[in-house]
Amino acid sequence: MKSEREKVIINKDVMRDFNERSVLQAIINNGPISRNDISKLLGLNKMTVSDIVGTFIDRKLVKSLGEDKSTGTSGRKPELVEYNAAYGYVVNFSISGHELEMLAAKLDGRTLEYNTRNIDNQSITNIVAMMEDQISQLPNFDTVNGLRAISIAIFGVVYNGEVVTSPFIDFEEYDLIGHFKKKYDVPVIVENEANLSAIFEQDFSKQELENIVSISIHEGIGAGIIINTHLYTGNYGQAGEIGRIMIQDNGQKKRRLAQLPNFDSEWSQTKILTKIAKLKNKKHYQLNELLRDFNLNDPQVTEIIEQFCYHLAIVTADLIAAYDPQMIFFNSPLIEELPEILKNVQMKLGFMPLVPPLVMSKDVKYATLLGGASMAIHRVLDMEGTRLIFHH
Repeated sequence: MKSEREKVIINKDVMRDFNERSVLQAIINNGPISRNDISKLLGLNKMTVSDIVGTFIDRKLVKSLGEDKSTGTSGRKPELVEYNAAYGYVVNFSISGHELEMLAAKLDGRTLEYNTRNIDNQSITNIVAMMEDQISQLPNFDTVNGLRAISIAIFGVVYNGEVVTSPFIDFEEYDLIGHFKKKYDVPVIVENEANLSAIFEQDFSKQELENIVSISIHEGIGAGIIINTHLYTGNYGQAGEIGRIMIQDNGQKKRRLAQLPNFDSEWSQTKILTKIAKLKNKKHYQLNELLRDFNLNDPQVTEIIEQFCYHLAIVTADLIAAYDPQMIFFNSPLIEELPEILKNVQMKLGFMPLVPPLVMSKDVKYATLLGGASMAIHRVLDMEGTRLIFHH
């Protein structure tokens, strides 16, 4: 049993830790800022704030900008400080069925480097080797501490950092976290790509977003869910696997549920292109061809897009009923190029009493990677669960 003295010491340590997080959060979200303004913002005494800021400056986590020349007052002007985003950098990967993307970012979310490689039919061992090669070819960024964390986005179910299932890559129970942590001696995060897109929408926005859904439609379909500012993944990481939602047969004899098609198998972007290619007797059919034919009012293409809107509206209605989000984001190259789809879905949902805004992702291309960067930066700063506003 702890003595009273030990309890006091522990309580002081907890309070100090809480105050340090609060001060760093204030600097990241509001900087450049003076110690006096931090004190007023947080209700902490100036000596405590000054001591914490001084510690951050010594660690090079925060830097001084000198006196605030914008103030017109006479006498000594306050010193301004700001977060040092060059304290280190994070590397973020996304592994889809055909592409390996890598984005290196400063600790404020700003992109330093981006590249991509084709991984069609590659084993996970070869993909990992390619990831290591991408890291080795990064330039020597001007940062204080170099690489600080790695994130890896997976198209599939992730539970406690392990890939449970993936429709595109056989991960062979490969220990991604253990491998990269051992090689680079930094924290490693493995998470579902739709979940990371939702984190991006929340953390790269000045608007306070507490309850949102981000629908991701690429090779597969998934949804990232934020409830009360926290990522919701369910009991075993399967929350948001909307691609598994079964589609009922119209007027056909009842079939076993296991035999029914699902949203993923019928309406992913890849499947839409495959359907149109089959209608047109083509071996391949690309997104740019779909856009061209849609704009030319091709009846086959417009009918497929109309069916897609119908089924997307049903899934969106289900998500609204289940989670009552304040906003729903759509992360989809197809919808980005055809914004008419969102208008169509919105009209189909007109019967519902309360439909939240349906909006495009702020960045369809980089959302998943930057969501991974956010998780990695939070881990580096030991500020998981704390709202930090990043730059985009």
